[in-house]
Amino acid sequence: MDKKKITTALTTGLLAGYGGQSQFSSITRGSFELKSSHFEMGDIVYHDEWTNGGGQEIVKVGNDLFTRVYAGGVLGKSKDVIQKLIYFIQNLTDQTRLFADCESVDGDWTYHYKIIDSDSDITTGKETIKYKDTTVFVHVFVLSPISN
Repeated sequence: MDKKKITTALTTGLLAGYGGQSQFSSITRGSFELKSSHFEMGDIVYHDEWTNGGGQEIVKVGNDLFTRVYAGGVLGKSKDVIQKLIYFIQNLTDQTRLFADCESVDGDWTYHYKIIDSDSDITTGKETIKYKDTTVFVHVFVLSPISN
């Protein structure tokens, strides 16, 4: 597994989604209504499907397949949290949601991503956003290669 290629693919696809450059659609998986984002550039294919509370990103770079599964969301009813999440992701780019710890502060807001477990090629991380020292957002991630 080439972590640099996977990092580039996941970051490029995620930023394309937040930047409005990917194809968005509504899909049905079983009886569940989900949102979908799809982006292709060169040898990168990025696909994300989610609902409130979690989802799954799948990337293909050449012949390598990789997934990042996530669950969690906004705690309480704060409307500004998702906009702040987008702000942090767009500013931190490939520093977060991947294979290393990351922290950023913007006024009363603190973003933190921490690796909580790593076994071989499988990594588990936890992302939190705090507002005035109160946790307002949590996502837990599992990053894993997909065997062909």
